[in-house]
Amino acid sequence: MTSSALPKKLAYVGGYDWPRAPTTSSLKTNYRRLWKKLRVLDDPKAELVPDDLERMSGSLIPDNLWSALREHQFESLDQTYLEWARRTDGPVTVCAFVMMPSVPQGLLADWATDRGLDVVEGAAVPAGQGALIVPDLCNLVHRNLEGRVAMRAYLAELDGASRNILLGISSWAWTYFAQTSAIEAVVSDARSFASFDGDALAELIATHLGQDTRFKSADTGNDVVETDEDDALKDSYLKTLAARAYGCPWAALRLFDAAVKRQPDDDDDADQAKKEQGDDQATWLQDPAVPQLPDHIARASHFLLHTLLINGPLTMAAVKTVLPMTLPVGLPSALGRSGLVHEDGGKIAIQRDAYPHVRRILSEAGFPLDQI
Repeated sequence: MTSSALPKKLAYVGGYDWPRAPTTSSLKTNYRRLWKKLRVLDDPKAELVPDDLERMSGSLIPDNLWSALREHQFESLDQTYLEWARRTDGPVTVCAFVMMPSVPQGLLADWATDRGLDVVEGAAVPAGQGALIVPDLCNLVHRNLEGRVAMRAYLAELDGASRNILLGISSWAWTYFAQTSAIEAVVSDARSFASFDGDALAELIATHLGQDTRFKSADTGNDVVETDEDDALKDSYLKTLAARAYGCPWAALRLFDAAVKRQPDDDDDADQAKKEQGDDQATWLQDPAVPQLPDHIARASHFLLHTLLINGPLTMAAVKTVLPMTLPVGLPSALGRSGLVHEDGGKIAIQRDAYPHVRRILSEAGFPLDQI
């Protein structure tokens, strides 16, 4: 690729470019999902795939790839907010930075701290110089009367602020506040990270993983980062991956990592012989089965997952205050066994690695989704 495919600018909320999977990939995915649900399809391996593939026990993604992605997104934040955040004169504005739940927790706070900006946890708005960074409004999201009153009071405080303010908020909470609290009347500018398409993912993988490794699709047998004479990807795997991850590179790389399979290592002499012959073992990408909800807990699970996305991590006692229905005993444990939620400090939270699956499940169930 002659120029970088990584998006440099933040996207305006309302103008996010949701990646779309190629039509053939979408049809194939839906077809396989239908037949798996009917217990007809047993997920046979492609004929090109070796029979003895094994899923890797550890992560394939090196720390330097995560660090490079983190630094790239820090630079995107710099480009939009850094000069504004350090300004001590001019008009006061309230901005919002909207993040998908698959973005690492604390990323906005880490950026602000690294740049020497004023960070405050919670909803306080202390006086000071330069912008105030509020990295997470999760504690104000409560879908009940008290929660809405608290949010209106906070918006009134923001409306009278004497300094610039940058609010960090999840895409689901943002959508909820936009629909119930008219947050856009106070927030003059709302942006998010731009989506990463297949080309951007290919650049990340080729730069940090692809020098000595060939990644091949189990469906097609093709190298997934190989390009043609026009620099277009020959295989659709990464384009489909970008769509499955909703354009979030963090989610896409986690899904990529989960799909990696390799043949067991040969003995040293045979392995060296292969390398000398230029016949290194390929790393295959064979997506694991996506989580499915058992029919008997599906409806309750939909409501709980939707609530956790909007409100953030909650205790089961708190769930009862925002969800007007009785949940089955053991539901969080059942969802935990499916890899969709986990418990942390007594609170139930969406498993960050599973966010694409959770959003897909809610979309298929007809639930309202986040809008960015």
